[in-house]
Amino acid sequence: MGLPEVMLMNWRLDDIPVYELTETTVSAADFNRVQLAFHRIEQTLHIPLTGLRSLELILEREAWIVVDHDANDLPILAWTDFQSGHRSSLHQPVPCTLKTYHMHARVILEQVHDFMARELAARIAERQKACELENVVPLIPPRKRP
Repeated sequence: MGLPEVMLMNWRLDDIPVYELTETTVSAADFNRVQLAFHRIEQTLHIPLTGLRSLELILEREAWIVVDHDANDLPILAWTDFQSGHRSSLHQPVPCTLKTYHMHARVILEQVHDFMARELAARIAERQKACELENVVPLIPPRKRP
């Protein structure tokens, strides 16, 4: 019996030497959008980074990881150690650690962010459309006014 994919990827992050380690923050909008996607779609999300060779963004609760499928799924960069428990409101950024595993990983940060924002917005909107309240039939018919 193998390890679940989430556990396997987190284990691999600890096993690979980090090129650069930076304490940073993730914007509240991005963190909240990912959390919403976890609740509405799935616990692990895969976003192909079209136009960036064979790179894919894997979103998990513990880490957001960009992997290179041509290099045996080695990580290129990863956001880890999210400290969301210390936020007193949803509009505050979330402290985390950015780990880069390649000397040029920072070059794609903005593109990864753009892909993630667009793809999650589209997936959440698609899910919302499927669950619109207009499609729900009320159990109690509305009262007629005299």
